[in-house]
Amino acid sequence: MESSTIPLHSQNPSLLKQVIVRPILPGERQRWEELMRQHHYLGFAGMVGESLRYVAECGGQWFALLGWQAAALKCRPRDRWIGWPPVLHYQRLHLIANNGRFLILPEGKIQNLASRVLSLNLKRLCADWQAVHGHPLLLAETFVDPDRFTAACYRAANWRVLGRTRGYAKRQMTYTHHSRPKWVLVYPLHPRAQQLLADPHITPGSLPKMNPKTLTNKQLEVLHQQIGQLPDCRNRRGIRHHYRTVLTLALAAVVCGARSFAALGEFRRFADTGPTQTSGRTV
Repeated sequence: MESSTIPLHSQNPSLLKQVIVRPILPGERQRWEELMRQHHYLGFAGMVGESLRYVAECGGQWFALLGWQAAALKCRPRDRWIGWPPVLHYQRLHLIANNGRFLILPEGKIQNLASRVLSLNLKRLCADWQAVHGHPLLLAETFVDPDRFTAACYRAANWRVLGRTRGYAKRQMTYTHHSRPKWVLVYPLHPRAQQLLADPHITPGSLPKMNPKTLTNKQLEVLHQQIGQLPDCRNRRGIRHHYRTVLTLALAAVVCGARSFAALGEFRRFADTGPTQTSGRTV
């Protein structure tokens, strides 16, 4: 760590006005990750999905780090607050960014620093995300461990507490219970974020317009036949499900926005546990 010529332990309010928050430069990534591994209580193994890394500095001195990544695939308090159906859940999840890491470095002991850094970061997050990943953001989310933190800096930056998780963590394709429920907080990045995420008749940002297609019984029969004609390339050993069933679920998941094997698996779980509908065959 570089020696600082700035009184970082000062409580002078004017010092906060000198703080800037910016994305890291390509050559700074190694330093950012090493500091995060060294000082963050969770360590650091990497970011999930689309991500951005930020540094808060003053006079060239680093004293806070922030990391944004893809949103949690499932979060009951958040999903209940948004009120979106599974189809929109998969199609619009990428419009939410998760504040997966927020670290005040030991040198950065300034009163009200954390909320100031969060506020500055949120002001530029949408523009940076659009420039790097090519699509807008509507909502920011984060999870706070109540046994360690009070979430005061998030509250001071006008984040909204939605409730607690059930104490599960995703490990590859399964969820394990760790008995440490966390606070779920969100920050709307658009004044109509909740409506834009949940309303199927609204097309937020650069998303393609959603046009539900109702198939006739004849069309469904033809589709079923065509799927059945595709060759089954699986090893015969260990097969549990009919190939036509697997392909049908995969096709439905992709139509609903799934873009990974993990998302296909989650869609299948929704199909098993969600409400079923026997009339009005809509794809």
